[in-house]
Amino acid sequence: MVPEPMTKENLAQLSGPTSPTLTAGESKSSESVKSGRSNTTLSRRASESMHSMVIGSMVAVKGEPPRLPTEKRKPSLSLTTTSINFRGFVQKSGPVFYFQDNVESTLMWDDWPWTVMWMGIWAVVSLHPRLLFCAAPAILVTILCNTYFIRFPQTPTEISASPGDALRASLFSTPILNEEPRHPPIEPHPVTEGEMQYFYNMRDIQNMMRLIIDGYDHIAPLVKYLNWSNVPRTLRLLQASIAAMIITFFIGVYIPVRPTLFLLGEAVLMMNHPWVKPSIDAMQKHFNSGNAAQKRILRKRRMMQRISDLLDEDRLPESVWEKGWRDFEVYENQRFRSNSKRGRGAEDRFWNASSLQASERRPWTRASDGFSADKDNQFDKHTYQLEKGWEWIDGDDWRIDWGGSWSSVGVDENGFLYTDNSWQNPAPYAYGTDPKAPKVPARLLDDPDAEADDDIEDSQDALDDDTVPPKYFAVTRRRRWLRRAVKAV
Repeated sequence: MVPEPMTKENLAQLSGPTSPTLTAGESKSSESVKSGRSNTTLSRRASESMHSMVIGSMVAVKGEPPRLPTEKRKPSLSLTTTSINFRGFVQKSGPVFYFQDNVESTLMWDDWPWTVMWMGIWAVVSLHPRLLFCAAPAILVTILCNTYFIRFPQTPTEISASPGDALRASLFSTPILNEEPRHPPIEPHPVTEGEMQYFYNMRDIQNMMRLIIDGYDHIAPLVKYLNWSNVPRTLRLLQASIAAMIITFFIGVYIPVRPTLFLLGEAVLMMNHPWVKPSIDAMQKHFNSGNAAQKRILRKRRMMQRISDLLDEDRLPESVWEKGWRDFEVYENQRFRSNSKRGRGAEDRFWNASSLQASERRPWTRASDGFSADKDNQFDKHTYQLEKGWEWIDGDDWRIDWGGSWSSVGVDENGFLYTDNSWQNPAPYAYGTDPKAPKVPARLLDDPDAEADDDIEDSQDALDDDTVPPKYFAVTRRRRWLRRAVKAV
């Protein structure tokens, strides 16, 4: 039995809640199903169940966003159609991956004469862009010359023949019209199931899906800059884009297009050279390591924070400027704790305020050292009580101090400063707990013997246990929030 193509109504029934009551028609239908169940084979019932399960899990009609008008021209979702199309895609996707492999081989210098040849081709084309109009005929000529040798293979005495010889033979030698072909012409040949190439294509499809997933994961973090989740940040991006558009409109005529294209294309190929890429990686690693790199990052973030503050202050009304304002601060404190009850391999670790110990600072404090003016009251940034004579500015909200001007070593991209179990040894990265970060605090970055210190235990068991973590593990962190207040009248 071929499963019925799924329409919107079918999908809505699959994803929507089921009613506990049945109508008379539904009761008769259920009785007929029960009476005919004995005549239904196990494989048929399994196919129907799989069909419903797959469609119901893959499609959520209730949360489906509005589609474009092109939806009316698309076939309905069907497991049978999906299976047929996937099988055909595996059989006929070989040329796509062949082209992908050649591009990757060229970029990665797997065959350096081939890559050098393409560097030369790009140099000529970029300096003479009108040659792009010749690209399509040139590609067709190359294909025809190559297929000529398949149809008319060279004899041992003609083994030195080149595509140029094939071109001359096709243009000036009339005997080619009367010559008997030695081999049949090349024909498209989709692979069949069971062939080795079929499994190669499936492997390439698997890797292509991973490539799309990785690309999505790299692009997804950029959405927060575009979706107005942080209105001031996205507004600054919009203003910078408008300014860049105006600037490039006027200076674009002075940019040499051909040399620019030439240098960009050659740089893409040269960056992956087996000699150049390791050198660039080593220089980049050296440039981004040590206290000097942390100081550069600190200066950059403070400069960007200052620019952001200037833009925010420029939008304040004149009445605020006349009264004068002040930044009130509150600190958010968190502790790193691993959940060892879920298993050692679960990597279920997180930062939160609930992991703070009873004898240490509270989740929200008024000062960076963990003390508060009102020690007996628990508060957060939403219940912060202003001093007498001050009031919040309308429309202004709490903001993170991204620049970290309060920290001598700076903060990370989220505004956090990391410290050890005693809230000492600060660093703008989670040393010891983040495998991608340096393993020592900021003060030990330039110490060549820091890794060999007996106090530095790079042991995973210490974090999975409930005991006190080692000395050089960043298990506490804090960041500062700011909000502007104006003098009350």
